[in-house]
Amino acid sequence: MENIITKYCIIKPHEVRVNGTTEFLDSDKSEFGTFMKSIYKHYDIKYPKYFKMDNLCKVAFVASEIILKGNEHLNDIDPNKVGVILQNSHSSIDTDTKYNNTIKDKSNYFPSPAVFVYTLPNVMIGEICIRNKFQGESTCFISKQFDPEFVTYYVNELLGSGKLDACVTGWADYVDGDYSAMMFLVEKNKENKKDSISFKPEIINRLIK
Repeated sequence: MENIITKYCIIKPHEVRVNGTTEFLDSDKSEFGTFMKSIYKHYDIKYPKYFKMDNLCKVAFVASEIILKGNEHLNDIDPNKVGVILQNSHSSIDTDTKYNNTIKDKSNYFPSPAVFVYTLPNVMIGEICIRNKFQGESTCFISKQFDPEFVTYYVNELLGSGKLDACVTGWADYVDGDYSAMMFLVEKNKENKKDSISFKPEIINRLIK
């Protein structure tokens, strides 16, 4: 039985699309921080720790909140059976650079633990897992661009082997004001609905156009 996309979200500059429909549009063309805060408020997200996150974590976290909203049935799944598998292109280079700027000058040396903690791309996955108590396999792969072939193969293997029953997967990237997220909630198709969206690379390529 094939696995299906229960819900998906695409965030790009000034726009949020959910299941193919534009749900939020920033006509003011705000900068990243203001835009993300507007999305946070629009979807009534309540998680104060969000405001301490770096920019990569913010875009990944908000996208995950959107696709998990309305899917509270995941709370009934063994947390060890829910995973998070993401890709991005720049790792955590944006925050790495900011941290490096705090330590490169010995005469003005002021390392920040609050910045250092975000100098790994896996931290964005950790934030999603902590928020939702997910304890299944979690990994961030670095790729030049989003690779649906690889993601579908990897996640379908995890679901097919029984290691996972559900997975948050996709792409989240941020560097120097350039950002994007494509996030999918994937589950086993227990009901075999005819209108289900198959988790296949050709389907994903069509959805993200």
